[in-house]
Amino acid sequence: MEKKKKRGRPVANKQINMTLLLDIAIKEFADNGYEGAKQKIIAQKAGIANSLMNYHFKGKENLWKQAVTQLGTKLDQRFLEIQGFFKDLQGVEVLKIYTRQFIYFCGEHPEFYKIVFHEMCTKTERADWLIDNILTPINQLFKKNADPTTTQHLAVNGIPVANISSIIMGAANTFFIHSYQVEKMHGVNPFTEMEIKKHAEIVIELIFNSLKAR
Repeated sequence: MEKKKKRGRPVANKQINMTLLLDIAIKEFADNGYEGAKQKIIAQKAGIANSLMNYHFKGKENLWKQAVTQLGTKLDQRFLEIQGFFKDLQGVEVLKIYTRQFIYFCGEHPEFYKIVFHEMCTKTERADWLIDNILTPINQLFKKNADPTTTQHLAVNGIPVANISSIIMGAANTFFIHSYQVEKMHGVNPFTEMEIKKHAEIVIELIFNSLKAR
């Protein structure tokens, strides 16, 4: 007589790749929004059982937070890696460096802005969490380097941090968000390394040279 399987916690798979799993999750959330993303689909693409997914994350919201945190950590690491190279710079010159690296990051990880766009349009608790844990630290970089005591250009022209940071974020991402349109209309793939770098230089030229001109 065949023995019945005992119910209980699923056995944790020691071979599970959490980094890969969260990368899959963030793409699903970015493409479909929080409500549209299905945990069982994420589990299927990751090659694990949905019960194991529940065991590790205790629900979709925690999965979303951990996936977004992993993505935010990648951006933090990008900024930390370059800080040692411009210790003697300040103000606008530092903003240029951060902006360039931010654009590189967004070109490599377009899901970042998709997630931000989804949540900022809904004003949910997730949006508050995203602002507190991911966006505010980024904004602090702009605020620090846009302070009137560290740069004359932004202070003299009276451009508030809220405006300049929003302009930079929008300019950095629109090219990638409209990638299908750009490719269909202009025959340009925004996600090639050459186009990402070109877009970064164009954004810096338009934003920061116009500040100097004013």
